[in-house]
Amino acid sequence: MNLLKPLLITACFLLALHITTASAEQVQIYDQPPSAEEMGRVLFDQSPESSEPSSDVKMRSISFGTKTPPESKNKVVAKPRHSISKHKAIAKSAGHKNSVGPKNKAKPSQAPAMVSIGLPIKFIYNSDEILATSLPFLEEVGKMLTLPRYAAKRLVIEGHTDAIGSDSYNKTLSQQRANAVKHYLSQHFGIAETRLRAYGLGESRPLPDYSPDDEANRRVQFYSATQN
Repeated sequence: MNLLKPLLITACFLLALHITTASAEQVQIYDQPPSAEEMGRVLFDQSPESSEPSSDVKMRSISFGTKTPPESKNKVVAKPRHSISKHKAIAKSAGHKNSVGPKNKAKPSQAPAMVSIGLPIKFIYNSDEILATSLPFLEEVGKMLTLPRYAAKRLVIEGHTDAIGSDSYNKTLSQQRANAVKHYLSQHFGIAETRLRAYGLGESRPLPDYSPDDEANRRVQFYSATQN
């Protein structure tokens, strides 16, 4: 038993040193096409004043609790149903009286909020064909990526659906639609596909304060590839 005591103390000390980084996500949802310049400021400049929308553009800002890189999200099978969740990783000791006290436990580090833009890109029902009414949004995205200031920037494209239908179907459809947006930007604006990454998240990220079945969840989000 005496031999195990130092091992328990060491294990608790290592657990206390472990730090988990969480990153909040802020989504700016636009009902009308924002300008290429405004989207560029929001996505790539990341200064406090850059996030202020133009006075003539209707926008609402929505915050999520945490943001997981798309590579990890594509492996998720369970359907999260909490619209807003705050996760704190706390190192737990083994309960030994000589374990490291709370004062020595490392606190989780909070990364800067990841900012993305959500656009109501619409498609033909059960299809990845983009409706003509949504093209003005993509025109501004394409213009943004061709501006000299952002010509070297890379963009992540996320497809989202509502919860109507099966999870697997929605995930596949959202991936196809994200790919369609990527293809449109590449074909119509000459954007190199190496600058664009497309992911389909299906119904796994409903907007806070909305029912998972609400059509508002059908959206395409864009954010800087350097943020994840």
